[in-house]
Amino acid sequence: MKKEIIKKYLPYLVAVVVFLLVAIGYCFPLMEGKVLNQGDMLTTTAMQQESRDFYAENGYYPWWSNSMFSGMPAYQIIGATQSSTVISKISNILRLFVGGNFIPAGLIIGYLIGFFILLRAFDVNKWMSIVGSVAFSFSTYFLIILAAGHVTKMVSIAFVVPIVAGFILIFKKKYLAGACLTMIYTAVGFMPHLQMSYYIFMMLGIFAIAEIFTHIKEKRIKDLLIGILIFAASFGVGIGTNFQKLWSNSEYAKETMRGGHSELTTPDQEGETLSKTSGLSLEYATQWSYGIDETMTLMIPDFKGGSSNYSLGTNSDLYETMVQKGVPRKNAADFCQNLPMYWGDQPFTSGPVYVGAIICFLFLLGLLIVKGPYKWALLAATVFSILLSWGQNFMWLTDFFFKYFPLYSKFRAVSSILVVAEISIPLLGFLAIKTIMDKTVERKKILESIYISAGITAGLCLIFALFGKAFYSFTTANDAQIFAQLPDWLSQEIINERASMQRMDSLRSFVFIALGGALLWLFVQEKVKTAYFIIGLGILIMADMIPVNKRFFGDKHFMNQKQKDNSFAMQPYEKQILQDKDPYFRVLNLTTNTFNDARTSYYLKSIGGYHGAKLRRYQDIIDRHISKNNFDVLNMLNTKYFIVKGQNGQPVPQLNPRAMGNAWFVDSLFSVQTPDEESNALNSINFATTAVTDAKFESFLENPVTQPDSGAMITLTKYAPDALEYKSHSNYAKTAVFSDIYYPYGWNAYIDGQPADHFRVNYVLRALNIPSGDHDIRFEFRPDSIYKGDKVSIAFLVLMFGFIAFAIAFEIVKCRKKQKRSINDISL
Repeated sequence: MKKEIIKKYLPYLVAVVVFLLVAIGYCFPLMEGKVLNQGDMLTTTAMQQESRDFYAENGYYPWWSNSMFSGMPAYQIIGATQSSTVISKISNILRLFVGGNFIPAGLIIGYLIGFFILLRAFDVNKWMSIVGSVAFSFSTYFLIILAAGHVTKMVSIAFVVPIVAGFILIFKKKYLAGACLTMIYTAVGFMPHLQMSYYIFMMLGIFAIAEIFTHIKEKRIKDLLIGILIFAASFGVGIGTNFQKLWSNSEYAKETMRGGHSELTTPDQEGETLSKTSGLSLEYATQWSYGIDETMTLMIPDFKGGSSNYSLGTNSDLYETMVQKGVPRKNAADFCQNLPMYWGDQPFTSGPVYVGAIICFLFLLGLLIVKGPYKWALLAATVFSILLSWGQNFMWLTDFFFKYFPLYSKFRAVSSILVVAEISIPLLGFLAIKTIMDKTVERKKILESIYISAGITAGLCLIFALFGKAFYSFTTANDAQIFAQLPDWLSQEIINERASMQRMDSLRSFVFIALGGALLWLFVQEKVKTAYFIIGLGILIMADMIPVNKRFFGDKHFMNQKQKDNSFAMQPYEKQILQDKDPYFRVLNLTTNTFNDARTSYYLKSIGGYHGAKLRRYQDIIDRHISKNNFDVLNMLNTKYFIVKGQNGQPVPQLNPRAMGNAWFVDSLFSVQTPDEESNALNSINFATTAVTDAKFESFLENPVTQPDSGAMITLTKYAPDALEYKSHSNYAKTAVFSDIYYPYGWNAYIDGQPADHFRVNYVLRALNIPSGDHDIRFEFRPDSIYKGDKVSIAFLVLMFGFIAFAIAFEIVKCRKKQKRSINDISL
């Protein structure tokens, strides 16, 4: 009995050990006390700092941040509720508790475990599933986004893949296991990055079509309905644990560039008025469109030059040529560390989507020998993923999905949908190996298929290795600006290096396909034992994938903790501004890319910032006013300092004496009928005395004109990101304007402790009608979507844990009954 248990569970124990060794080994600098230098994580740190400082002092995170874009919800920046804390702990468990500074390794472990579960759901050999997990996890995009700091993308990719496994198990009638997987991984994986989750669920939709087809064909309608019901219920419970996030983010999305349209009308080039659209513009969403021929990077990594900031090093021909031309060695070496080698269709890229030469060979083999509807489902998923990744290069399909496919228009960077191909290609490839190992196809057919698939894939690689220069000039439209700054001989050398990279990687992929095909041929011919075949294939795949990944995410991406901390060392201009005792004002940093920079937000409250989903109205203010130097609008936003370059080129602060402060009373308030009129009024009104509002707030015009009151004043007395307190005095009932962003959900106003309705003025600001006399005013951000939503999420968590406990108890009872029957059989 013990031997049977060991035999059954040993592969899983080995898998855990292998996954730990592979992930930590790849990120070995972490063992030396270094940390990953992730650009986006540094940006995230800057975004979060105000909230972290507040947490350190008050013990909770505020749900509003004033550190960027003059104020916005912090839902997608930082925050914690009771339910999200529990979900975070589950996530840590699923990454084998590898966290802290080791989070990069933990995220890779998430990939490895997720795909292992998926392969096991398809009954792929346990040992081979370990190899398949490594192949999947080292698809280059998955590690490139790790280097960039796209942690939420990684979490969703790693944790949504097992939801697919849960779906498969449910339709195999393994209801309890499938339901538990679906619930748990939906709870932790669906919400972190909705774009990745959405794409993988598109693939799941194709799988559902395959199941519907199969069940109808086999006349198993009852099984189909049971499967659909159990999966839907399991997914519903899992997603219910995130009810708070869904509610708050659905409110937020309506007000952002992603989900909400601008209410302004914009003239096009011919002067006609464009219609309002919801979501991102098609042009914006398709900026990062994969080139049609760039798809070859799935099999040949540097087919299009690798990345826009590629390191050739001092062993390159380019370096030697530069030295021969008289360039100092140090200058040549520095130049060769950061080269524009990418010549594809995207504006720039950190690296290609490479799934592996051997994996592409196995995928094609799977199309030839795997049977059943899932082969066609995986082919369809792969094809759609590739076609949609082409974006503006295959616009009719992209346009169709953008207009008619639910929620598709909410996401940018259409090339990201290649994540589906990165799942479907290795999955079908290892289903091909399963078919071979199960011996469900005759040997002759398998050998013929190996010759065909190896011939096609290796042949393509050989063609590009030998004749690539005949097909391409190895230049792109983006080169004009770059090459204009370089001598002709240097530009030509860069082109030569691009050609060389394509040639060498084509030969490299040819060799790996040949080796993989040869190993598989020997296994089919029974000249290699299964264990040696699995180990050999694993070694080949790692030898293929890891060196390519090191080009784009290697040891150079790690740095000492001290270096990371220095990224936020306080600068002289920041120290000077922070000496201002005013508790709350904003700055406009003109020494950086103002609206794509979060660094300013680390210490200061910025007019600009960086976030993937800005409030739509604020973007309108940027486009219509701030970008056109409407300083009155900047004054209205309480921009107390402009940060400009001084005579020595270093940033220096300039005090803006016209900043209007935190709040002020106006003498007149009028309404207009359209958003365009409201926005246009910001070019002409005197903000100190007048405010404009939309007709929808016309009921708030209690005192549209009041007498001037030189003694009227309203002063901020206490500041917190989510709570602002003021004292006011006026001889007449007047309207107060606050230099804070109006957001329709969650902000509550109080006058002397009694609730009062506030409204929007000047397109983006808050306003409140205040009676005459002396009053205490308080604004606080307490969104129902957070506080009430969390209670619903907790209820779903209790339901989920209850079901899991039932499933475990059921299996224990089932096993004991089985053991008891076995003992009785033996005694008989």
